[in-house]
Amino acid sequence: MKRLVIVAMLLFGAATPCLAQVQSEGLTRDKSAPPVKKLYEDDLRLPDDADKLFLPDDAYLRWPLPPGEEAYADIDGLKMKKQIPDIVAISRKSRDDGNQFWGRIAGMPSDRMIQDWVAGEFKAIGLEQVRRQEIDMSPLWYPNSWDASFVVGDAVTPLKSTFPITDTVGTSGKTVEAQAVWLGLGTLADFRDRDIRGKAVLLYSNPTPGGRDHIARWSGSMMRANTAGAAMVLIVMDIPGNVTTEPEAGAGTTVPTLTISMKEGTAIREAIEAGKDVTLRLRADIEHKSGLKTANVWGVLPGMTDENILVMAHTDAMFDGALDNASGIVMLLEIARHYAALPKEQRRRTITFVTTPDHHHGASGIKWINQNMRGFLDKTALIVNCEHPSQTQTYRLGAGIMTSTETSARRWFVSGSETLRRVVLSSMKEFGVAVYARPEGRPGGELQHIYTRAPGFHVIDHIFYHSDADTVDLVPAWGIEAVARAYLKVIDTANRMEISELSASRTTGESPK
Repeated sequence: MKRLVIVAMLLFGAATPCLAQVQSEGLTRDKSAPPVKKLYEDDLRLPDDADKLFLPDDAYLRWPLPPGEEAYADIDGLKMKKQIPDIVAISRKSRDDGNQFWGRIAGMPSDRMIQDWVAGEFKAIGLEQVRRQEIDMSPLWYPNSWDASFVVGDAVTPLKSTFPITDTVGTSGKTVEAQAVWLGLGTLADFRDRDIRGKAVLLYSNPTPGGRDHIARWSGSMMRANTAGAAMVLIVMDIPGNVTTEPEAGAGTTVPTLTISMKEGTAIREAIEAGKDVTLRLRADIEHKSGLKTANVWGVLPGMTDENILVMAHTDAMFDGALDNASGIVMLLEIARHYAALPKEQRRRTITFVTTPDHHHGASGIKWINQNMRGFLDKTALIVNCEHPSQTQTYRLGAGIMTSTETSARRWFVSGSETLRRVVLSSMKEFGVAVYARPEGRPGGELQHIYTRAPGFHVIDHIFYHSDADTVDLVPAWGIEAVARAYLKVIDTANRMEISELSASRTTGESPK
């Protein structure tokens, strides 16, 4: 018996070093072993640790095509993802042309470039009636330039990650200087017995989970600092690293209100903690540009009836906009290719494709459709919104961030009948599209402007959008593929139903079952 135990110990002991060696190699470009004295790497940051965080597509979990769904075998996630850099290149040209407020900005040259690119793709696919429909825009809030720094003694440190929050105010051509004060989360308790009049207030804010949603916005601390007399407000966004964000929602601010990265915000906080007098300097030139124009881009696949399916995606973006919304655009194009390959006789309803602009400003494109196409919408069986379909699932790990081999879950919304809700949720489940346990109370995205006009649905991911971390590296190909297949299954099922079966008073939905 003792001999057996000894043999077993030797066998397992011999296997241990080999097993440890296998486990030490990561899945990312950086194949180095993690620190041996730490349970896990808890201090990885963006963008500095990109080689340890960005995964190749073949590392992600891919949902297999379900048996009996061979009709969707043509949907190719890698093919779709390969087009995203073409769209991102338009944003980067905007940046390289010297625009501090860069991306695919409505009314700017990059806006026309993405519209022309989409029109070219529509024609290449074989869509009919391809056209740009020009639309007047309301005045565009536009930060021409800004410059921020913090001063300790004679040392002046530029703050390169600051970004004015949409609709905030500028400095009227002046450079504003103010003593920096740290107010943490900016709760009423934090503000108690603090006189911040004329001060530069720093607030800590955690994305919940990202984009526009963060603590300083929904807790009221951002506006609390404004109304309490601050000279300026800087929101330190808790994304590990040096990420620039533009969460919007600055309407109502009365002093310049900007975001700043965790790295730079921490440097200011540590100087204050060290007992040093810290001064912030800010100059922000912000205007409202009038007389701008933008455009919807249309393409049509005729069907056998005068009823419609409307498939849409918005084209504008801040920064690269890989998730928001290059991923939605390429998914719309793949849906168009799929149906363009079918004979007209197999398309019960006409499928109309439209890309809309100005989503991050006045939503002029989708609002025009709502206000001027009532007859079209009355005959629309289904509105399909292609928006932010795929983002890497990430986790906060210690003081850092960690990516994973999974695509994250999405928000979702269905407007229409209980039957349509079941069709949407069962299709998402069948093709491996994870969604939240509860739906949106009302839809976000482009769908919010039109969902009362016809049955419709979408899923939306919303982690790194509205930031310069929204790059193609965090958009898994298989996530786009899964959503595109699920969307096609919904469309095909809806095409076997009458509009009356798809429509109902339900506009919220319930938890998936």
